Amino acid sequence: MNTNRIVNENFYDEYQYFDSVLAKRFKIEENGVVRYIKEMKNAVIDVRDVLPEWDPTIARLQKMKVRYDSLDNAESSFDDFQGKDEDVVWIKVFLTKLESHADPLSKYSKLEFTYKKRKKSFFQKLKALFS
Repeated sequence: MNTNRIVNENFYDEYQYFDSVLAKRFKIEENGVVRYIKEMKNAVIDVRDVLPEWDPTIARLQKMKVRYDSLDNAESSFDDFQGKDEDVVWIKVFLTKLESHADPLSKYSKLEFTYKKRKKSFFQKLKALFS
């Protein structure tokens, strides 16, 4: 069997499982990855300063979604090179993070309260006085 086919089939199966786990998390039927991306994009922009993995996670999820869609819609052949096994490894690591509530959205939900309640700086107080 072709090595590319094996890699793509592993990715395809793992992505389907990953998508279903995320769909269950959001209590929806399907498209859990799409929902996760939307939730990340709806978050406060300041989170990028606090969680350095924020933007790379969005980019990786979007890239994998495109790869999955091209395989699912038969735009690409399973026998063609689509990517490496590192996507499968990344998904497994991400699933572990989900289970331990260490994924970006879980971290964001914990930070949301403490980060937004930090004390105003001197300049922010001055600005508030004069506005």
